[in-house]
Amino acid sequence: MRTKATLLVMLFLLSLMAPITPGVHAQEVEDIVILDTAVNPANNHTYYLLSESSWTVAAEVARGLDGFLVTIDDETENQWLFDTFASYDNTSRHLWTGLYDEDNDGAYRWHNGAPFYYRNWGADQPSASDDEGYVHIASTNMGNIMPGTWNDLENDPQYFPVYGVVEVGPGADYSLRFADEGDRIEIEHNEALNISDSISLSAWIYPFHDEGIQFITMKGDYGWGMYLNAGTLAYSSEYSLSQHPTANTTVPVETWSHVEVEVIEGVGGEFRLNGMPAGIISAEQAKIPIGDFGSNDCFTSGDDCDELFIASMGAGCDCNYFMGMLDNISIGTGMSNLSDEPTLVSHWNFHEGEGMLTNDDASNATGTLFGADWVMPDGTIVAQVIQINNDEEIEGISANAGDNLLFFADLDEMTKELFFNLFPTQFKDEEITINIYFGHNRIPSSWDNDGSIEALWGYAFEEFTWPDAGPWWVLLVPETDIQDYTMVVSWDVADPPPSEDEMTELNNGIPVTGQTIDVGRQAEFEDRVLYYYVDVEENLSSLTVSTYSGTGNIDIGLSWGTVPDPFDFWF
Repeated sequence: MRTKATLLVMLFLLSLMAPITPGVHAQEVEDIVILDTAVNPANNHTYYLLSESSWTVAAEVARGLDGFLVTIDDETENQWLFDTFASYDNTSRHLWTGLYDEDNDGAYRWHNGAPFYYRNWGADQPSASDDEGYVHIASTNMGNIMPGTWNDLENDPQYFPVYGVVEVGPGADYSLRFADEGDRIEIEHNEALNISDSISLSAWIYPFHDEGIQFITMKGDYGWGMYLNAGTLAYSSEYSLSQHPTANTTVPVETWSHVEVEVIEGVGGEFRLNGMPAGIISAEQAKIPIGDFGSNDCFTSGDDCDELFIASMGAGCDCNYFMGMLDNISIGTGMSNLSDEPTLVSHWNFHEGEGMLTNDDASNATGTLFGADWVMPDGTIVAQVIQINNDEEIEGISANAGDNLLFFADLDEMTKELFFNLFPTQFKDEEITINIYFGHNRIPSSWDNDGSIEALWGYAFEEFTWPDAGPWWVLLVPETDIQDYTMVVSWDVADPPPSEDEMTELNNGIPVTGQTIDVGRQAEFEDRVLYYYVDVEENLSSLTVSTYSGTGNIDIGLSWGTVPDPFDFWF
C-alpha cells in the first residue's frame, strides 16, 4: 500500500509588489434504588447502577453499600462502564463517577481517595466554571462531547438525569513514610490514653534498616511505647532502655511486618511478629509508665510533655526516630489476660492521603505531621498529578531520594516541538542525579517509557520533534534528596495547513505560470503568501522546487504536513 502525505510550499513576497512566476430533580437517599448489578471480570469488583440523583446523594448511598462512586483506572475500565451501564434497559444514561474537585477547583480526586491519574475528558472539558465540580461519563446527546468521554457538572443538574455507579472494592490505602531525623507525628494528650492496668500496642511497619533505636510510638516523657532496638522489637517499660524487655527474634527490613506487644501490669506480657509468639515479658518487667518522668527538657521548659508520639521516642528526647513506613497503629486496653481482645482507645489508619493532619479513628484526636510523607504501601509517594501548561514555570519542586513526582502536559494536534527543562533554582555544587521518564498516553516507568534522560548535577534538557497529540507524562525520580527545583515545559503548535481547495497542486515537471502577488509589502503577512502542495505517494530521492522569470524578491518555504514558518525553520 502506498503512503500518501502532503508537502506544502509557499512563496513569501519580501519586496514591493511584483509579479512572480512559479429538567430533572434530585432524589433523597431513601428514594435511591439499585437498577443493575455487574461484576467487572478485569478486577472482580462489583458495580451497582443507581437510580438518578445528585452526586452527593449517590456518594452517600455508595458508602452505605460499603463502596465508593466508581474510580476509573484506565481506558479499558472506562469502556466497560460505558458498555455496561450507559444504555441499560435501552435508556441513554449519563453516569456519575467518583471524580470531583468541589473542595479545591482544579485539584481532582476520586471518591475513594485515590490519586487522579487516568483522564478521558470530552471536547473543551473540564469547564472553567466554579459551579461544576462533579464528573460524569457522557452518554448520547451531549453535542460535541462524545459518548464515553467525561464532562463536569454541578452537583444537582436540572436538565437531564445522572445515575450513580458504585464500585465495591478496597479504597485507597495510604501509609506514612519517615525518612529524616525529626520526621514524626505529635498528638495532644487525651484521657483515653491514661492507661494503667493493661495495654496492647500493634502496628504495621516497614523499616528501612535495623540500625540503632527506632521508636514506633511512645507516650509522653519516657512513658509506655514500642520500638526497634537493632532490629529487635522492644517495649518501653521504664526510663532505662537497658532494662526494657525485648523479643526473641528480629524484624526483617525492607518488607512489611505486623508487630504487637501486650502487657498486663504486674502479670506479664508477650511479643508477636506477624501473628506468631516472639517472646515473653516477665511479671517484673510488666510495667506501664504514664510518661511523666520529668526529664531535663520537660522540667526546664515547663511543658506538660504528655503528648503521644509516633515515629519518635517522645517528649524527653529529640532522638531515636523511626526510619521507614508505618501504618495501622493501634493502642488498646481492658484485658484481664493475654487471650482477651483489647478495647481500642486509639487507632491511626492514615486514610487521609494528604495534608499535615491525620485523625484517630477511635476518638476525636488529631495528629500533626512533621516532615512525614504520604505514600502508597509500595512506597510510591502520594501526590496529585500536576498539569503543566505551555511555558509555565513550576517552582519549588522538592523530594526525597526515590520519590516519584508525576506531571503531565496535554499537547495539541500539530505540535511541532516540545521542550523540557529542569534546573535548580540556585546553583548546587554537588553531584545530583535525577532520572526522568517520558510517556505518551500512559504513566512511564524505568522499564516502560517513550524516552528517558538523566539530570546530571541536577540539570536536564530534552527536545521532541512532532510529538503525538494528547497527554505526555513526565516522571521525576531523584537518586538523592532534592530541594527547590524549577521545571519548564513549552511547546510550539504549527498552523494547520489550508484546505487543498485553497492551495495549488504542483505536479512533477509541470510549471505553474502567471503567479502574482500584487498587494505591497506593507500588507498583512497572510495576504503576501501563495500556498502550493505536492502529494508525495512514495519515497523520493530528491525534491526540487524552483522559480524563474518575473520580477521581485521571494523566499520559498518547505514543510512536511504543515504550513512552513518563515521565521523559524527553512528546508
